[in-house]
Amino acid sequence: MVLSGAERARLCREKKKKAGLGEIMKEKDRKRKQTARSKMTLLQLTELRLRQKANLQRFRAKKNTDPPCSTTQTSSFSTKQTKAKALKKVINALPASKDKQVELIKQVAKDLNILKLEKKHERNYQSLSTTVKNEVYEFYCRDDISYQAPGKRDTITIKENGNKKTMQKKYLLYTLRELYELFMTENPNITISLSSFQNLRPAYILYKSSIPHNVCVCIYHENIALLLKSLNKHVQGLDTIDLNSFVKLIVCNDQNETCMFHKCAVCADKFKNEIQNKIINTKSLIQWTLWSTSSQGRAVKIDYEGSVAECVNVLSDKIEHFLFHVFIKRQQSCFFETIKINTTNKKCLMQVDYSENYAITEQNEIQSAHWSRKQLSLFTAHIWANSTTYPLVIVSNNISHDKYTVATCLERILTRIQILIPSLQELVIFSDGSASQFKQRFLFKNVSFLADKFKLNLSWNFFASSHGKGE
Repeated sequence: MVLSGAERARLCREKKKKAGLGEIMKEKDRKRKQTARSKMTLLQLTELRLRQKANLQRFRAKKNTDPPCSTTQTSSFSTKQTKAKALKKVINALPASKDKQVELIKQVAKDLNILKLEKKHERNYQSLSTTVKNEVYEFYCRDDISYQAPGKRDTITIKENGNKKTMQKKYLLYTLRELYELFMTENPNITISLSSFQNLRPAYILYKSSIPHNVCVCIYHENIALLLKSLNKHVQGLDTIDLNSFVKLIVCNDQNETCMFHKCAVCADKFKNEIQNKIINTKSLIQWTLWSTSSQGRAVKIDYEGSVAECVNVLSDKIEHFLFHVFIKRQQSCFFETIKINTTNKKCLMQVDYSENYAITEQNEIQSAHWSRKQLSLFTAHIWANSTTYPLVIVSNNISHDKYTVATCLERILTRIQILIPSLQELVIFSDGSASQFKQRFLFKNVSFLADKFKLNLSWNFFASSHGKGE
């Protein structure tokens, strides 16, 4: 007997399942479908999802259809006349109201256990372990994942174990899907869905779309994001890509220093193969914007116009420095998190920075006083020691953020730390790379002086450029 194509495919699948190749076959099919979806346009993806939704509805409707009743069922009555007489007696005994008749018949059928009960589908939920939940929570709270709002009023009240608790707001630095992919890359042994990952987000950590306009972003990351936004419809494969995926696209291994420092011979032509060779039309005219520094030393956003090829060349010129910056930022953030986790009462971590000057306002001040308000400088420090943290701030009427004020503030901070943590032996300090405040030769000389004075092992580290807040 000649088998149809569907029957031959079914037999082939059964043989592979018996041979233990079922999971491999499913994985190949998933990769094939994922590759096909990545090559689709937004319109094609929308049409595909609509077809899948319609197919799923037809399948569920077919599955829920009751099987036809058997026509060969024998009757308990000897003759049709006997059955008709019994039915007439039952109907005559029922009340005249139709609603009452329905209610009584349902009750009789239920009492005699002849009512067919609908079986509802019960989904089996696999609860996540406490360890996985804690891993996700700590991931959301990391400084390189979420940014803490500095304002006094940037708080949110949440309920924890029935009690109200006020928490400082934090904002995610990436989209939820980017964070999910990053979490799965860092934790390949953990199995968790995107929806569960989203549900475990703490209430005081808000989405990236909620970030207020006064939050600074990195110029290197932002310029690459602006270029990709302008090129996403003119280069195949860039329409749904983010910065992390873009980095993985143009290097062999984004965790390898050789690849990220542009010294790998294998991924030297990756940008050409993945970007330049996939331009749909090199002569199409587009517009793009970039952040740059004006002649007056101010950061301004400049608009450009040119062909797609010219925009890609601009992107190519920025790639080498961008990859170098990304690798340095990741390594420094990883080192910062490692030190934070391993702090003790003998070895502590401290992050220092100048906050924005605080302007003093008077109640019912005159109009001209608005332009001559007094200011106070705020030198902030946060210390991690074992399982305790110590936030410190020095308020001063000297608003000069120079090497002299930094030296004075550091001496005051270290004096206070020795009172709070008398067993301290080593202190690791992090700051941004401001040349007028921290990243200069006078600071290192002063650090050696402070180490001798307070009998401490001091080391100073700098965050990557434009990531001085620890984000």
